[in-house]
Amino acid sequence: MEQKYWQSAGPIILSALSLLISFFILQPLAYLLDPTFNLLASRGIGKVAFVCMAIYQIILFLTTQSSQFLTQFFDRNLFFFIKEKWVAKFSIFFISFFSLHALVLFVFYQTDAIIYNPSWGSITLPLVSKTIFGLFVVFMLAWTEELIFRGTIYPYIAQFYKPLPSMLITSLIFMFVHNLRNPLALVTTEWRLGLGLFLLGFFLNQIFVITKKLYPGMGVHAGLVFVKVILRRAPFLVLVPDLRQLHTVHFLFAIAIACLLFRKKY
Repeated sequence: MEQKYWQSAGPIILSALSLLISFFILQPLAYLLDPTFNLLASRGIGKVAFVCMAIYQIILFLTTQSSQFLTQFFDRNLFFFIKEKWVAKFSIFFISFFSLHALVLFVFYQTDAIIYNPSWGSITLPLVSKTIFGLFVVFMLAWTEELIFRGTIYPYIAQFYKPLPSMLITSLIFMFVHNLRNPLALVTTEWRLGLGLFLLGFFLNQIFVITKKLYPGMGVHAGLVFVKVILRRAPFLVLVPDLRQLHTVHFLFAIAIACLLFRKKY
């Protein structure tokens, strides 16, 4: 049993340690060039650099895998761009979950939990161009995160365990990496955010298991995040809570997860 655990978890642990060592080497060097640079930033060039580091670790991880795993990896994560008509389904999921996120914000706006900011500015050409560029960034972020978690970690773990425990493990990893400064805070002081991230990760895992494709989850992921990107560039709402921390949103995710589990069972 211990051998099975190490066989399944060993490469992931080694990849995590390699990423940690790379961070402790690169962060001080980057700090010397720019004291404001932070590889653990929640957005901006720091986050882009960290994602690139993670992709590099994925490449190293793939060198330890079988040829069959490699073939499946490229099929589900890269070749769908040229082999399948993925744009339509991606767009459906993107628009649906963008609209759902906006609808939830509208509901909270009606309860005065969110207040309109009349001094936010106005719609200008630079704002529109920044928003369009933000859409591209969101797409790349959704693709890379889905590639890492649903396209690599879940299929690897699913080689050793059944789908449900594989989804649980992947969701826990997804949750903890969203606060690398203090991962344990997501189960202690920031447990509401941790629960929201876990449920989101589990939901995305379910979509991947049911569809067996990466791009539906990419659409969900990008649709949810793009609302936040718009609000950062055009802050016409103030006191916007992080929806992942709200019990109402936890409840909605729980219902969606239960529906998908029921659908998968039957």
